[in-house]
Amino acid sequence: MSEAAREKWDARYGADGYEPSEEPVPFLRERVGDLGSGSALCLAAGTGRNAVFLAERGFAVTAVDISPRGLAWACALAQRRGVEIEIVAADLLSYDLGTAAYDLITDFYFYEPDLFPAIGRAIKPGGRFVFQTFSVAQAAMSGGPSNRAFMVEQGDLLAAFADWRVRYFEDTVVEDQAVVRLIAEKR
Repeated sequence: MSEAAREKWDARYGADGYEPSEEPVPFLRERVGDLGSGSALCLAAGTGRNAVFLAERGFAVTAVDISPRGLAWACALAQRRGVEIEIVAADLLSYDLGTAAYDLITDFYFYEPDLFPAIGRAIKPGGRFVFQTFSVAQAAMSGGPSNRAFMVEQGDLLAAFADWRVRYFEDTVVEDQAVVRLIAEKR
């Protein structure tokens, strides 16, 4: 586990007065009806708002994040909402996602293209991958990441999923953030 990354996120989630959002990313809420059912893996799950939302809709959810503090928030939210989620504290760059293990994988605001092949192996045929993160257009806007390595070029994302059926794609501005959104189905 990357100690510096874990410490960074644990400090954020453990800061005095920190209260995480309990509402899922709006894109997930809007598109959940298109995602089927079954097992779901939430990558970079943070405080679990998306994982809990999917569990409330009947998915068997595994939430993976580098921060044990973030996952503690996720467990508390799941308990308050009366659902169960499995939590895994792990560095996604070294964590084995498995093979044909999930019907759905989500990734919100964690852009690591080296992870895409593992996502492809971990998702079942016919399964869906839901992704949203900052686009390179965010560099000209205030807020969000300042390092372009954390921003996606739409062509790079589409190329990474060229063998998949792209069910939804959008490069847009939402709530003063330039984002790229993708729902891709594994053939």
